[in-house]
Amino acid sequence: MSVMRGFSLLELLLSMTLGLLLCALLLPVLQESLHSQRFALNQLDAQQEARFVLQQLGRDIRMAGSFGCAGPAQWPAGQEPAMPLPEDGSLALRYADAGVAVMPVVAEAGRPALRLLQAPPPWLPGQALLLSSCHHIDRLVLGEQAWLETEGETVWLRLPPHHPVWQNLKRHHLLSLELQPLRQLRYDWQSPGSLWWQLDNDPPQRLSDDLAGLIVQARPATDCANGLRRWWWTVQLTMQGGSLPAYQMQLASRMGAAC
Repeated sequence: MSVMRGFSLLELLLSMTLGLLLCALLLPVLQESLHSQRFALNQLDAQQEARFVLQQLGRDIRMAGSFGCAGPAQWPAGQEPAMPLPEDGSLALRYADAGVAVMPVVAEAGRPALRLLQAPPPWLPGQALLLSSCHHIDRLVLGEQAWLETEGETVWLRLPPHHPVWQNLKRHHLLSLELQPLRQLRYDWQSPGSLWWQLDNDPPQRLSDDLAGLIVQARPATDCANGLRRWWWTVQLTMQGGSLPAYQMQLASRMGAAC
Protein backbone atom coordinates (compact mmCIF):
# COMPACT_ATOMS: atom_id res chain seq x y z
CA MET A 1 0.00 0.00 0.00
CA SER A 2 1.54 3.34 -1.19
CA VAL A 3 1.74 6.29 1.19
CA MET A 4 0.76 9.80 -0.06
CA ARG A 5 3.61 12.21 0.58
CA GLY A 6 3.19 16.04 0.48
CA PHE A 7 5.67 18.89 0.10
CA SER A 8 8.18 19.42 2.81
CA LEU A 9 8.55 22.81 4.49
CA LEU A 10 11.82 23.41 2.67
CA GLU A 11 10.26 22.71 -0.73
CA LEU A 12 7.34 24.99 0.07
CA LEU A 13 9.64 27.86 1.10
CA LEU A 14 11.76 27.36 -2.00
CA SER A 15 8.73 27.46 -4.33
CA MET A 16 7.39 30.59 -2.63
CA THR A 17 10.78 32.26 -2.97
CA LEU A 18 10.95 31.43 -6.68
CA GLY A 19 7.40 32.73 -7.15
CA LEU A 20 8.21 36.01 -5.43
CA LEU A 21 11.35 36.41 -7.54
CA LEU A 22 9.30 35.82 -10.69
CA CYS A 23 6.71 38.40 -9.61
CA ALA A 24 9.49 40.89 -8.85
CA LEU A 25 10.88 40.38 -12.34
CA LEU A 26 7.46 40.75 -14.01
CA LEU A 27 6.33 43.78 -11.95
CA PRO A 28 8.34 46.40 -13.92
CA VAL A 29 7.02 44.94 -17.16
CA LEU A 30 3.46 45.19 -15.86
CA GLN A 31 4.02 48.75 -14.62
CA GLU A 32 5.50 49.79 -17.96
CA SER A 33 2.57 48.20 -19.79
CA LEU A 34 0.06 50.06 -17.59
CA HIS A 35 2.00 53.31 -18.05
CA SER A 36 2.02 52.87 -21.82
CA GLN A 37 -1.70 52.12 -21.83
CA ARG A 38 -2.43 55.18 -19.67
CA PHE A 39 -0.22 57.34 -21.90
CA ALA A 40 -1.97 56.07 -25.05
CA LEU A 41 -5.40 56.80 -23.54
CA ASN A 42 -4.32 60.32 -22.56
CA GLN A 43 -2.99 60.89 -26.06
CA LEU A 44 -6.25 59.67 -27.56
CA ASP A 45 -8.29 61.93 -25.27
CA ALA A 46 -6.11 64.92 -26.16
CA GLN A 47 -6.44 64.20 -29.88
CA GLN A 48 -10.21 63.88 -29.65
CA GLU A 49 -10.43 67.11 -27.64
CA ALA A 50 -8.20 68.94 -30.14
CA ARG A 51 -10.30 67.64 -33.04
CA PHE A 52 -13.50 68.80 -31.31
CA VAL A 53 -12.07 72.29 -30.68
CA LEU A 54 -10.85 72.64 -34.27
CA GLN A 55 -14.20 71.50 -35.67
CA GLN A 56 -16.03 74.03 -33.50
CA LEU A 57 -13.63 76.85 -34.43
CA GLY A 58 -13.68 75.91 -38.11
CA ARG A 59 -17.48 75.86 -38.31
CA ASP A 60 -17.82 79.25 -36.60
CA ILE A 61 -15.03 80.93 -38.55
CA ARG A 62 -16.49 79.79 -41.87
CA MET A 63 -19.78 81.43 -40.92
CA ALA A 64 -18.14 84.69 -39.81
CA GLY A 65 -19.13 87.69 -41.90
CA SER A 66 -21.93 85.82 -43.66
CA PHE A 67 -25.23 87.72 -43.64
CA GLY A 68 -27.42 85.91 -46.14
CA CYS A 69 -26.24 86.90 -49.60
CA ALA A 70 -24.54 89.98 -48.12
CA GLY A 71 -21.09 90.13 -46.58
CA PRO A 72 -18.78 92.43 -44.63
CA ALA A 73 -18.73 94.92 -47.52
CA GLN A 74 -22.46 95.59 -46.94
CA TRP A 75 -22.09 95.92 -43.15
CA PRO A 76 -23.48 99.32 -41.99
CA ALA A 77 -20.93 102.01 -41.25
CA GLY A 78 -20.58 103.19 -37.67
CA GLN A 79 -21.16 99.72 -36.20
CA GLU A 80 -18.55 97.50 -34.60
CA PRO A 81 -16.59 95.73 -37.37
CA ALA A 82 -18.25 92.77 -39.05
CA MET A 83 -14.94 90.91 -39.23
CA PRO A 84 -12.93 91.85 -36.12
CA LEU A 85 -9.32 90.76 -35.95
CA PRO A 86 -8.35 88.29 -33.21
CA GLU A 87 -7.16 89.95 -30.03
CA ASP A 88 -4.78 88.56 -27.44
CA GLY A 89 -6.73 85.73 -25.87
CA SER A 90 -10.13 86.46 -27.43
CA LEU A 91 -11.97 86.30 -30.73
CA ALA A 92 -15.40 87.77 -31.60
CA LEU A 93 -17.34 86.50 -34.63
CA ARG A 94 -20.62 87.69 -36.12
CA TYR A 95 -22.94 86.08 -38.65
CA ALA A 96 -26.64 85.98 -39.50
CA ASP A 97 -28.77 82.93 -38.82
CA ALA A 98 -31.56 81.67 -41.06
CA GLY A 99 -34.15 84.40 -41.52
CA VAL A 100 -37.55 85.21 -42.98
CA ALA A 101 -38.21 86.77 -46.39
CA VAL A 102 -39.62 90.30 -46.30
CA MET A 103 -41.71 92.10 -48.91
CA PRO A 104 -42.11 95.91 -49.02
CA VAL A 105 -45.71 96.86 -49.77
CA VAL A 106 -47.70 100.09 -49.91
CA ALA A 107 -49.92 100.32 -46.84
CA GLU A 108 -52.55 102.83 -45.81
CA ALA A 109 -52.00 106.49 -46.76
CA GLY A 110 -49.49 105.41 -49.38
CA ARG A 111 -46.80 104.74 -46.84
CA PRO A 112 -44.42 101.80 -47.28
CA ALA A 113 -44.70 98.82 -44.96
CA LEU A 114 -42.70 95.63 -44.49
CA ARG A 115 -44.57 92.32 -44.52
CA LEU A 116 -42.99 89.02 -43.48
CA LEU A 117 -43.80 86.19 -45.86
CA GLN A 118 -43.94 83.63 -43.05
CA ALA A 119 -44.19 83.53 -39.27
CA PRO A 120 -40.83 84.33 -37.64
CA PRO A 121 -39.24 82.33 -34.80
CA PRO A 122 -40.11 83.46 -31.25
CA TRP A 123 -37.55 86.25 -31.07
CA LEU A 124 -37.39 88.03 -27.71
CA PRO A 125 -37.15 91.80 -27.14
CA GLY A 126 -33.56 92.93 -27.38
CA GLN A 127 -32.75 90.45 -30.16
CA ALA A 128 -30.43 92.04 -32.72
CA LEU A 129 -31.92 91.68 -36.22
CA LEU A 130 -30.60 92.41 -39.69
CA LEU A 131 -32.77 93.63 -42.52
CA SER A 132 -30.40 92.48 -45.23
CA SER A 133 -30.24 91.94 -48.96
CA CYS A 134 -27.46 91.30 -51.44
CA HIS A 135 -26.78 95.06 -51.66
CA HIS A 136 -27.27 96.49 -48.18
CA ILE A 137 -27.69 95.71 -44.46
CA ASP A 138 -29.70 97.60 -41.83
CA ARG A 139 -29.28 96.65 -38.20
CA LEU A 140 -32.33 96.67 -35.89
CA VAL A 141 -33.01 95.77 -32.28
CA LEU A 142 -36.37 94.18 -31.54
CA GLY A 143 -38.29 96.28 -29.04
CA GLU A 144 -36.22 99.40 -29.81
CA GLN A 145 -37.82 101.16 -32.80
CA ALA A 146 -38.62 97.78 -34.35
CA TRP A 147 -41.64 95.61 -33.52
CA LEU A 148 -43.37 92.58 -34.97
CA GLU A 149 -47.17 92.75 -35.12
CA THR A 150 -49.56 90.04 -36.21
CA GLU A 151 -52.83 90.87 -37.99
CA GLY A 152 -54.72 87.69 -38.75
CA GLU A 153 -52.24 85.53 -40.66
CA THR A 154 -50.03 88.47 -41.65
CA VAL A 155 -46.92 89.51 -39.71
CA TRP A 156 -45.66 93.09 -40.09
CA LEU A 157 -42.34 94.66 -39.21
CA ARG A 158 -43.22 98.03 -37.68
CA LEU A 159 -40.76 100.92 -37.70
CA PRO A 160 -41.16 104.63 -36.90
CA PRO A 161 -41.88 106.88 -39.93
CA HIS A 162 -38.50 108.60 -39.60
CA HIS A 163 -36.46 105.40 -39.37
CA PRO A 164 -33.48 105.29 -41.81
CA VAL A 165 -34.72 101.95 -43.20
CA TRP A 166 -37.34 103.74 -45.26
CA GLN A 167 -34.67 105.84 -46.97
CA ASN A 168 -32.42 102.78 -47.40
CA LEU A 169 -35.03 100.69 -49.20
CA LYS A 170 -33.83 102.08 -52.51
CA ARG A 171 -30.35 100.74 -51.72
CA HIS A 172 -31.62 97.20 -51.10
CA HIS A 173 -32.08 94.42 -53.59
CA LEU A 174 -35.75 93.93 -52.78
CA LEU A 175 -36.02 90.40 -54.20
CA SER A 176 -33.42 89.15 -51.69
CA LEU A 177 -34.68 91.17 -48.71
CA GLU A 178 -34.96 89.17 -45.48
CA LEU A 179 -35.04 89.62 -41.71
CA GLN A 180 -32.32 87.63 -39.92
CA PRO A 181 -31.23 87.24 -36.30
CA LEU A 182 -27.67 88.40 -35.69
CA ARG A 183 -25.51 85.84 -33.88
CA GLN A 184 -22.46 86.96 -31.94
CA LEU A 185 -19.88 84.41 -30.83
CA ARG A 186 -16.97 84.96 -28.51
CA TYR A 187 -13.97 82.75 -27.74
CA ASP A 188 -11.74 83.42 -24.74
CA TRP A 189 -8.65 81.41 -23.92
CA GLN A 190 -5.61 81.32 -21.70
CA SER A 191 -2.27 79.72 -22.54
CA PRO A 192 -1.91 77.30 -20.89
CA GLY A 193 -5.42 76.96 -19.56
CA SER A 194 -9.03 76.81 -20.66
CA LEU A 195 -10.94 77.69 -23.81
CA TRP A 196 -14.41 79.25 -23.37
CA TRP A 197 -17.19 79.71 -25.93
CA GLN A 198 -20.17 82.06 -25.61
CA LEU A 199 -23.16 82.61 -27.93
CA ASP A 200 -24.93 85.99 -27.65
CA ASN A 201 -25.73 86.54 -23.97
CA ASP A 202 -25.90 82.88 -22.98
CA PRO A 203 -23.65 81.67 -20.13
CA PRO A 204 -20.10 80.82 -21.30
CA GLN A 205 -19.30 77.17 -21.90
CA ARG A 206 -15.90 75.53 -21.34
CA LEU A 207 -14.65 73.73 -24.44
CA SER A 208 -11.27 72.56 -23.16
CA ASP A 209 -9.16 72.55 -20.00
CA ASP A 210 -6.01 71.12 -21.59
CA LEU A 211 -5.08 73.95 -23.90
CA ALA A 212 -1.34 74.60 -24.14
CA GLY A 213 -1.57 77.31 -26.79
CA LEU A 214 -3.93 78.78 -29.40
CA ILE A 215 -2.92 81.16 -32.19
CA VAL A 216 -5.61 82.60 -34.49
CA GLN A 217 -4.57 84.85 -37.37
CA ALA A 218 -6.76 86.45 -40.04
CA ARG A 219 -5.90 88.26 -43.25
CA PRO A 220 -8.02 89.61 -46.11
CA ALA A 221 -7.22 88.33 -49.58
CA THR A 222 -8.69 88.76 -53.06
CA ASP A 223 -9.18 85.42 -54.73
CA CYS A 224 -12.26 85.88 -56.91
CA ALA A 225 -12.58 87.02 -60.48
CA ASN A 226 -15.00 89.80 -59.53
CA GLY A 227 -12.69 91.12 -56.80
CA LEU A 228 -14.67 90.08 -53.75
CA ARG A 229 -12.57 90.09 -50.60
CA ARG A 230 -12.49 86.99 -48.47
CA TRP A 231 -10.94 86.44 -45.07
CA TRP A 232 -8.37 83.68 -44.74
CA TRP A 233 -7.75 82.25 -41.28
CA THR A 234 -4.91 80.24 -39.79
CA VAL A 235 -5.55 78.38 -36.54
CA GLN A 236 -2.73 76.66 -34.64
CA LEU A 237 -3.65 74.58 -31.59
CA THR A 238 -1.41 72.78 -29.12
CA MET A 239 -2.54 70.62 -26.23
CA GLN A 240 -0.85 70.12 -22.90
CA GLY A 241 1.44 67.13 -22.54
CA GLY A 242 4.27 68.19 -24.81
CA SER A 243 4.31 64.98 -26.87
CA LEU A 244 1.51 65.86 -29.30
CA PRO A 245 2.29 67.86 -32.45
CA ALA A 246 0.68 71.23 -33.04
CA TYR A 247 -2.55 71.07 -35.02
CA GLN A 248 -2.86 73.66 -37.79
CA MET A 249 -5.87 74.52 -39.91
CA GLN A 250 -6.28 77.02 -42.74
CA LEU A 251 -9.69 78.03 -44.04
CA ALA A 252 -11.66 80.86 -45.60
CA SER A 253 -14.75 82.42 -44.07
CA ARG A 254 -17.95 82.58 -46.07
CA MET A 255 -18.79 85.94 -47.58
CA GLY A 256 -22.33 85.81 -48.87
CA ALA A 257 -22.72 84.67 -52.47
CA ALA A 258 -20.22 82.04 -53.61
CA CYS A 259 -17.50 83.34 -55.90
